[in-house]
Parts: sequence; structure tokens; C-alpha cells
Amino acid sequence: MCTRSMKTLLILSAILTIARTKTFERCELARIFKYAGLDGYEGYSLQNWICTAFYESAYNSAALNIEWHRGKILSMDCGLFQINSFWWCLDNDTPVSLRNCGMNCSDFLDDDLTDDIVCVKSIVKLHPGMSAWTTWNSNCHRKNIDHFAAGCGI
Repeated sequence: MCTRSMKTLLILSAILTIARTKTFERCELARIFKYAGLDGYEGYSLQNWICTAFYESAYNSAALNIEWHRGKILSMDCGLFQINSFWWCLDNDTPVSLRNCGMNCSDFLDDDLTDDIVCVKSIVKLHPGMSAWTTWNSNCHRKNIDHFAAGCGI
């Protein structure tokens, strides 16, 4: 069963998906992340950020995963880095949130990565590093991830 606010969110997400979303190329993200200061941020290489974005969203800025419980949204993972509504962003349907980034979850569903990058920097500082992303733990951490920035001229 859908709540009215949830239906509104899903409709708006669909509109955003059509209007301003993008699946980025690997080297394009490498340049964006480097320019935004992610290379070496809190000790994490550019490859770690690119690897995480790949495994979280396949570089899709409109990626949205919703966790349901008894017809209600428990939490949502939004955007390139799948920023979670329970912990990091504001929405109308998630019942409890620490909301450490202080941004709306829908802000992470477009092709402007500025707000995404501000939030992930906050997450890495507030959480014990990149371990906030389970995909980083299982796919990037202590793995050979050099290929994520290879050939990008950076």
C-alpha cells in the first residue's frame, strides 16, 4: 500500500529521472571527483571513490533503491553513492533519521554531483571512513582497484 507522500516522491523521482539524470562514464567521474577534492580526501584514493560509485549505482545519478516494510518505506538509497535516508538525508517517509548531511534525499537523484560530494565528504568524516558503504567493504577495500582510474589521464 502506498502513502500519498510516497506516491508523490515516486512520481517526482520519475520526472527527475527523465529530466536531469545521467549515467556517467568512469573517466568523467574521475575528473569530477578529482576536481572536487575527493582524491586523497580523508586518506581515500580517487580509485576508492570511483569503485564505490560503480558498485553502488553503476555510475547512475538517478539510482533509487527503496526498502519497504509492511507497505511503508523503511529507508531509501539515493543517487550515485546510494545515500541512505535513514542516516544521511531528509525525506517525508522515513520515520527516524540522524540526517547528518541535512539535505533532501531527492537532491541526490540528479546529474549535479555537487551536493552528493558534499554529503559523502560528511559521511566519511562522521562515520569511520568509507566503511559506511558495504559495497566499498566487499568490493573495493584492500582490493586492487587501480583500474578504476587507469587510462583517464589523471
